[in-house]
Amino acid sequence: MKGAKHDADTKPVIQVSDMSFSYAADLEPTLYGINFELRRGVFLALIGPNGGGKTTFLKLVLGELLPSSGSVLVFGRPASKLGRLRAKIGYVPQKAHFDLSFPASTLDVVLMGSYFETGLLHRISKSQKEKARKLMARFGIASLAKKQIGKLSYGQQQRAFIARALMPSPELLILDEPTVGIDTDGLALFYKQVSQLNRELGMTILIVSHDIAQVASYVDEIACLFHTMHWHSRSELINEEVLQAAGVCELDTYLKGHLKHINEFHREKK
Repeated sequence: MKGAKHDADTKPVIQVSDMSFSYAADLEPTLYGINFELRRGVFLALIGPNGGGKTTFLKLVLGELLPSSGSVLVFGRPASKLGRLRAKIGYVPQKAHFDLSFPASTLDVVLMGSYFETGLLHRISKSQKEKARKLMARFGIASLAKKQIGKLSYGQQQRAFIARALMPSPELLILDEPTVGIDTDGLALFYKQVSQLNRELGMTILIVSHDIAQVASYVDEIACLFHTMHWHSRSELINEEVLQAAGVCELDTYLKGHLKHINEFHREKK
């Protein structure tokens, strides 16, 4: 049964308790009443409509923002005070902040992930280069090692950035809508590759995704976020009825004051 492998270790990698966040004291909170746990070794998908606070939530988990109230713990410590533990997190943003005109090869970009271990001024070892090439082969971009990163398609760039995030062998991998730009045929392969990281390496994975139907086949758990957590359950309960309920939680929110997003919502459901 999917998820049973995680029962022995219930210590959360991420633990969010009664958390709320607002960008200004006089503004409505972007997030409120958030209680959330991600246990070690779990592959979890975070879904929800645009503008619901998913990116803000990730920034809080990464320690880039501080909660207005409540707490956000990662590896048992406040997310903003991880120190050296931050190297245990691999993060791939939806849009990587990278100058694609910079004359760096795909291999160079992947090797940048090794700087957590070596530092910027140290020589990259042979074993690190070998590891980079193996990661690139895992994601089907080994043949692009010498190609300039800016010349790759968006989907290929995302695979390179994921390989870069995996270079320091993180315990937690966070992916923010990594399938944007990947064609339909490539989606299933991509999710299979990420699922293998979870199964083979025991890596804890949090992925933000709009591909509800696709990702549900691979993850252990799904959380639905629109300013607060509307639904969160174990994978044994992920079925057609639950997925419809997850969609309803989004639709209900739209109907309460966000009608302008309804057309976009239905496009995502197709």
